[in-house]
Amino acid sequence: MSKSRQKTRVTTVPASILPVSHALVFLTMYVAGGLSVPVLSLMLIARGMTVETLPISIGITLVVTCAFEVPSGVISDVLGRRATFVASMLLHAGAFLFLLIGGGFATVLLSSVLRGLALAARTGSLEAIEIDRVLDMNHEGGARLAALDGLNGRLALLETAGTAAGGLLGGALAALDSAYVLLIVSVVFLSLTSLAGAVIVFPRDVRRVGARMREGLRDELAAIAALAKRPGDVRLVLELSVSAGVAMVALETYWQLDLLTLMGDSWEWALGVVSCLGMAMASVGSACAMRFGVLAEEFFRGQGRCVLYIVLHASILVVLGALALATSAAMFVGLYSLMYLLLGVRSVTEQTLLHNAVSSQERAGMASVQSVAIRGGGALSSAVGSTLVPLVGLSGVWMALAVIAVAPIITTMLNLRYNSA
Repeated sequence: MSKSRQKTRVTTVPASILPVSHALVFLTMYVAGGLSVPVLSLMLIARGMTVETLPISIGITLVVTCAFEVPSGVISDVLGRRATFVASMLLHAGAFLFLLIGGGFATVLLSSVLRGLALAARTGSLEAIEIDRVLDMNHEGGARLAALDGLNGRLALLETAGTAAGGLLGGALAALDSAYVLLIVSVVFLSLTSLAGAVIVFPRDVRRVGARMREGLRDELAAIAALAKRPGDVRLVLELSVSAGVAMVALETYWQLDLLTLMGDSWEWALGVVSCLGMAMASVGSACAMRFGVLAEEFFRGQGRCVLYIVLHASILVVLGALALATSAAMFVGLYSLMYLLLGVRSVTEQTLLHNAVSSQERAGMASVQSVAIRGGGALSSAVGSTLVPLVGLSGVWMALAVIAVAPIITTMLNLRYNSA
């Protein structure tokens, strides 16, 4: 091994790249968000919704989140990320407090609006502070990318572990209290705990007020639009995020139905085990990604992570289409696990590419734009899937949605070829 190659290999991430105090704030936030995931629909019905009106509540949350995603990200960059995170946790706690103190259709809808605002405001706010802190300590190319891999990998692991732990705890609390009071109180408590932790641990980063604020908002919107249009890593991530939204929503929407078709309804209890296996494989992928990025840079000399990202994304779509060929439950579970492993690696690589290409001034705003791209792909997947399932069945929908998700990759490759010509 050459000395230069040996030197690249030791570009590793220090264990202190994410301090324990910071990690605890993130973990608490993810647990708070995961508590209601397994029983949200049941809880909303218990608080006044019906099977017929439940989609209205869920839909309102999605619409509000999408509508305020980018504005909240831009505001976060201009007015301060910590302040935006505090606001998001207050909105999250308030949404569940409304469910605690009252019920009925109007109350649940108000809670749904607040949850949507909380989700939009939370996107990228605290992560942007952490990424800026890490990049301030790692200025050089190799160390900078390795640090981003390490930080994004740790954040992904915390998200998976926190959401899974929250889901398990939320299910247990719901079993103990059918009125969901214990669950709601726990969500409020942990939301406020993460808020307090952020205030204590993370620095205040208020940016601009008055005329400077209005100028800052205009400047950031223009900068984000320019980055999204310009060929490069940001545009690559946004295009493939649409494709990822198609693939991920397709998987989460239809995997249970297809697997039960292969196993039989008597195996419904195994769905939770398979779901946990998927999260575990995503965690393995996130952990591996901390090393894969460095190896890719060594192998592909300067464009390693970009090439790795495209290869990973293409592999995910191949696996998605291959689900149509699964003839046994074991084969289906194997492909499902492989897809989550690839998604874990892809997620970390994607975040490294994005945040390495975006300046601090647009970091939270661009994270929100990417979130909208993913949700847009998810909406496309839902619309197309609901139309195709009656026509081609569950097996056919895997292949059809995989083909649809390939379109952004083709667009990306054509753009890369055009700009290199």
